[in-house]
Amino acid sequence: MNILLISQKEFFKELPIIRFNIKNHTTFLQTMELGKTYNYINKNKLFLDKDIELIKQVDALLVCNLKKGKEENHIGPYCLMLMAIAHSYEKKIYLLYDLPKTKFKEELDSLEPICLLGDLKNIR
Repeated sequence: MNILLISQKEFFKELPIIRFNIKNHTTFLQTMELGKTYNYINKNKLFLDKDIELIKQVDALLVCNLKKGKEENHIGPYCLMLMAIAHSYEKKIYLLYDLPKTKFKEELDSLEPICLLGDLKNIR
């Protein structure tokens, strides 16, 4: 299975470690992690467009929702957007940990994510 790993910017340094621990699958990192484009006028649109293209090519999305400050299992707005896009393309959506306790929990539930509870062996 081809899997796109995504996270909030604060967690980018964790992605290579998580990627290394995923066995029997091909993994890709989101565009913002792969490199920066400083001279592009609207680099965020460029990253989003490239991430959407990656979503089209993979079978699943793995959201690396780590602890941010006091919030467990953080999912930020960019990840939520990519999750919605992946859902619209009928891709599997995995969460590394459980759903966060946020005001948009119902919206997250509607995307039908599979919570791995930290166990990468549960990716199927």
